Amino acid sequence: MKFLAWKKFKKTLTVFLIFSTLMIGGTVLAQSLSQTATNLEVADPEAEAGDIITKSDLGLVRADKPYDKNILGVVGKKPAIVFNRPGTTTLPIVTQGEVLVKVSDANGEVTQGDYITSSEQPGVGQKATESGFVLGKALEDLNTNQAKIRVLLGAQHVNMGDTSTLGIMEGIGWNILQGAQQPENFPEMLRYLFALLIGGGSFLLGFLSFVRTLQGGVQAVGRNPLAKRAIQMSLILNLIGIIILTGAGLALALFTILY
Repeated sequence: MKFLAWKKFKKTLTVFLIFSTLMIGGTVLAQSLSQTATNLEVADPEAEAGDIITKSDLGLVRADKPYDKNILGVVGKKPAIVFNRPGTTTLPIVTQGEVLVKVSDANGEVTQGDYITSSEQPGVGQKATESGFVLGKALEDLNTNQAKIRVLLGAQHVNMGDTSTLGIMEGIGWNILQGAQQPENFPEMLRYLFALLIGGGSFLLGFLSFVRTLQGGVQAVGRNPLAKRAIQMSLILNLIGIIILTGAGLALALFTILY
């Protein structure tokens, strides 16, 4: 009985590890795309390399309000790949990858790993300190009042300090919706879909396995009372395995969302 329980646990663990590896691989691939840009018509004549660009009724202009929901990307200087032919009023807009962004310390000291959002200063970013729309993550510290620093682009909605289930699910749903509306945000949408699939699937699989194992244990004890101790040990091993796998799946989903 113990051997069969251990064999079943190993099989479940193997399937979970294979599934997780595939999910992580897809996420990493989506996040590690080379810096690409698209030549787009920009209505703001003062926009230049490093400026944060947003969509407005006038067209593409420099973002000038904090946590702008319509952030599109950043004007690149020498992107690795550029789509569309350049024109007299076009600029290469980078939406994914590492890029130099104008950032100030208007909202506090900026250090590596901080989320960067738009600010009231046209085209200039700042540290995000509350829930809202951000441009990406700083890859280095800002050592002066204002300068261009490397930022890993990934426009998304983040929850600052809101760790409730409702807050997290709201953020995931918002990012999926934005990814569906804006093709340039597809890699970010894919990341949240992976997280939702991993977390939801792990919880559902763990719950169903727990119920099935509990029912099977009760029935086995009823059929063979003399083997009660062996059945209980098998039941405990199965429950421990289910808890570990479910916890690992939820942790992996959280890791995917945060990193």
